[in-house]
Amino acid sequence: MICKIRFPLTLMKILVTGAAGSVGQIITNHLCKAGHQMIPVDFIEPEKIIFADLRDEKVVFQLFDQYNPDLVIHLAAIKNIQFCEQNKELSHITNFGVTKLITEICQEYKARMIYFSTDYVFGKYDQFWQERDQPCPTTQYGKDKVASELFIQNKLRNHSIIRTAQLYGIKNDFITLICNTLNCGNKLKAFTNLVNCPTWINDLLVMLDRIINQSQHGTFHCVGPEALSRYDFAIKIATKLGLDTAYIEPVALDFSVDIRPSIVRLNGEKTYQTLGFYPKTLTENLSKTTMK
Repeated sequence: MICKIRFPLTLMKILVTGAAGSVGQIITNHLCKAGHQMIPVDFIEPEKIIFADLRDEKVVFQLFDQYNPDLVIHLAAIKNIQFCEQNKELSHITNFGVTKLITEICQEYKARMIYFSTDYVFGKYDQFWQERDQPCPTTQYGKDKVASELFIQNKLRNHSIIRTAQLYGIKNDFITLICNTLNCGNKLKAFTNLVNCPTWINDLLVMLDRIINQSQHGTFHCVGPEALSRYDFAIKIATKLGLDTAYIEPVALDFSVDIRPSIVRLNGEKTYQTLGFYPKTLTENLSKTTMK
């Protein structure tokens, strides 16, 4: 992988699971530019990605034997919440079983682990959730993530858990959907009762860097500073980008059909203070040249 180098405090061999996904590619390229030796792994095999079925114990051991990573960033998961609900056993095997296996092997090889979790470890109630709060998932996806977090916490001392939400600045994000829809003069239905904390990918990368370079351990809420409904999210984007907000129609999500929790708000204040970094609001980030 060819990239312009910007050296961090300590160079490491970093294995990234789910490296072919949108977030996985961004994180892999970002850490490569920092000078780390990257070991990108996924269940599909595009160029420069190592193919591996992480459900196979022998395959995972072979990866560790061959590359002996200092750090594993575990992103791989089935993220389609509806699919997980309809295929609970497969979801549990993939989203919890693979995490359990990787955690055990990290312990054996004395590798550090950063696990990417989700705001959907909460959802049964509405409050401004802090890192120490008891999870209360409502979906199979969320339950598997909670089980994974607990296993990592109990098994592996050298770990970090990153909970994030509603990433933007990545391929095919909500901003892209809004721009494509409104620029074509089409109506966009946006939910007024689906709320979480939009997070800019560049802010997530800064927080990830600090967790790595400061050797921070524990659970972190790496999210944006404001909770927005999809409707509010869409209005802010359209307004800032000079698009016609009249094409955005407020609608209520039918939770008798959709299983996502209605309101999940993560409180990132403790994480911001610990890392010494305070993410900007959506409007502020949209003003930056990198978001145009």
